[in-house]
Amino acid sequence: MRAALLLALVACHPAPAPQQPAPPPGPQGCANVAACTAQADDALHVNDVPRALDGLARACAFGDPHSCAREGVYLTTNPQKEGDTERAATLLQKACDDNDPLGCEKLAPSQTDQKAAQLYDRACSLGSSSACGSFAIVLAHGTGTAADKPRAAQLAQKGCQDGAATACTAWGESYSEGWLGAADPARASELFSKACEQGDGRGCLDLAKVTTDPEQARHFREKACAGGVHEACAQ
Repeated sequence: MRAALLLALVACHPAPAPQQPAPPPGPQGCANVAACTAQADDALHVNDVPRALDGLARACAFGDPHSCAREGVYLTTNPQKEGDTERAATLLQKACDDNDPLGCEKLAPSQTDQKAAQLYDRACSLGSSSACGSFAIVLAHGTGTAADKPRAAQLAQKGCQDGAATACTAWGESYSEGWLGAADPARASELFSKACEQGDGRGCLDLAKVTTDPEQARHFREKACAGGVHEACAQ
């Protein structure tokens, strides 16, 4: 009797089927932020752009704002297809909204002077030393914000000492333009040279302007042009 009752209960409540394991990700289907950023970094080392962008896009979708910013930065200068420029702006805005300093800093150049100043200020406050350099320049000249040369010089100095080439350029300009008093061309030249050596195109152009040797000046303008400073290309 008991055996028959037990068999009836089993028939009414069959054991649940064993759970199937999740299907493995596809060839480019990284499973989390760490795996996706690692995929992107590895792909960039071998110049596999589609795989790198796939990794960044997936990491961004997983909620990593810095990956959104990185993808946006790449697409800004290297669009792969129609619509990528608009997607880049969206990605940078998203990253900035999520307090990623790179997103705010790289979104700034496409904005109005006032908005750009706000974005550089925010990126600087979030810890980007290079953004501090960019903000120092607009702050010193009152571009989109109230001019404040003492604060601009302070930001430029700190950013340069933290290793940002753009900030070294700004600090050099504080000496060449005399933000805090008398100009110091020799100190400005030292800082421009440091910035140029670190790859900042504006620093190379500023160095060309204070160099007395025409051949050296031409060399520095060429470096500035290669660094994306269009003004230097026309000289």
